[in-house]
Amino acid sequence: MSRLITLIVFGAGLIFGGVWLFGSTEPTVVQTQSSSTSDASTSSDSKILRLGVVSLPPALGNPYRGTGVPTIYTYRAMFEGLTFVTEDGDVQPRLATSWERVDDLTWKFNLRRNVLFHNGVPFTADAVVFAVEYLRSDEARVEPIARDLGAIERAEALDEHTVLIHTGVAAPLLPALTEALMIVEPGQWQRLGREGFAVEPVGTGPFKLVEWSEAKATLDAHRAGWRPPKVDGLHIFALPDTSSRVQAMLSDRLDIAVAMSRDNILAVESGGGRGDIGTTISVLGISFILTKTADDHPIQDKRVRQALNYAVNKDAYIEALFGGLTKASSQPTTEAAFGHNPSVSPYPFDPDRARALLAEAGYPDGFSFTAQVTIGGGASLAPAYQQVAADLLNVGVVMTLRTMPVQQLIRGIQEGEWRGEAFGMNYSAERTTDALRPARLHSCIQRTPWYCNEDLTEKIRTAFATSDLEDRRRLTEEVMAIYHDDAPAIWMHEVIMFKALGPRVKNFRQDLTVLNYDEIELVP
Repeated sequence: MSRLITLIVFGAGLIFGGVWLFGSTEPTVVQTQSSSTSDASTSSDSKILRLGVVSLPPALGNPYRGTGVPTIYTYRAMFEGLTFVTEDGDVQPRLATSWERVDDLTWKFNLRRNVLFHNGVPFTADAVVFAVEYLRSDEARVEPIARDLGAIERAEALDEHTVLIHTGVAAPLLPALTEALMIVEPGQWQRLGREGFAVEPVGTGPFKLVEWSEAKATLDAHRAGWRPPKVDGLHIFALPDTSSRVQAMLSDRLDIAVAMSRDNILAVESGGGRGDIGTTISVLGISFILTKTADDHPIQDKRVRQALNYAVNKDAYIEALFGGLTKASSQPTTEAAFGHNPSVSPYPFDPDRARALLAEAGYPDGFSFTAQVTIGGGASLAPAYQQVAADLLNVGVVMTLRTMPVQQLIRGIQEGEWRGEAFGMNYSAERTTDALRPARLHSCIQRTPWYCNEDLTEKIRTAFATSDLEDRRRLTEEVMAIYHDDAPAIWMHEVIMFKALGPRVKNFRQDLTVLNYDEIELVP
């Protein structure tokens, strides 16, 4: 049963937050013997990088299961796409060295030479064709990446190092999308099948898997790779509790810990470590379940949803909880995303306006509703949700917060199994930087939609089919303006990621939740 969150006290170490789609969840498969961070303490003087995350990927080494945190920390150590998107939204070469648009429905990619998979097999255009064919197959319908790359129809190898990618609709942002096209070694996948490959994955990334265990992934350096790391290995530890990650940092059992809060960073700094703040292309929102809620419920009225946005003092909690390091959101994407509408401003804090809209809609005394939020790693998200509830109470609206496991969030997204009238979730354009990515998810296009505005959906479809880049930008900005005005969510803030670094870590950098594994050094 869900547990009611009081509006006054939270249990120590408990964090509520939105997650990227198919992100944080504990592994359901156990391989080999159990491990913990205790066995890492003996290797503090070695060249083994020790990383603490909320959980390991539930699908183990299948890189097509998602692009969200915390699974991305494991996948991106082992796999690479054709391109790489930087924090500034620039598309850089990865397994492809260059690309060009042949026509509205065709792109040509020139592939990197002398790249080896972890098992020594050369990377060629055939591997790209194999990945595309799999993602277009019936078996891949369950893969989130297959939906993200749904515009791709087929791939065609011109020679060993040149491939054509054909799309079913115009895809002017395809080079950014192909960052999610993680390349697996075809022979290993064909020999073992989808489930077997997940246990024994083979990619081209800087680290290769040695062993899975219940709470640890052990990886060795891929010395024959084209991006060999500067350390000998990577140990990834699953530590769901924030307090466990803090203690592991303070006792020198971890070098890096993700999903930390500002207070966690202060604690780590007091012990000789330091913090790092990373940007994302995600907005936290409390989404209304309009398709499953009774037609006469107050949140069906746009004026009510706008009132709830006016009621929240986002700037105040951002300053108190995040030290002013992020900003209030106005739409379901951030300023860094393609299609963000700069003319749309966040709803200002105006409780009088909120009360007036509630009265105009027929609810002068307010009303009650339930919002579910997930338990997982994050930066001060529990008190942020708490503050939203307190601000709504100030205008007479009672928002009861209940926790739900990530698995239930996924069931809601996939099957429409919701309990209550709202839920907390990130509107994420990771890692394509395309603002239409979260728009598509939160629309009639979703298989089991919780918000369905037919006019808005038609505009989203038109934007997706537009070949001209500037027309695509204009249409996406119009979509963002509609989301702001229709207020299908309480827009909260742009998500930032706090990471803790130990004193051994040198040359650490992150680009939108991807760590620079090949560049990190460990010093005595």
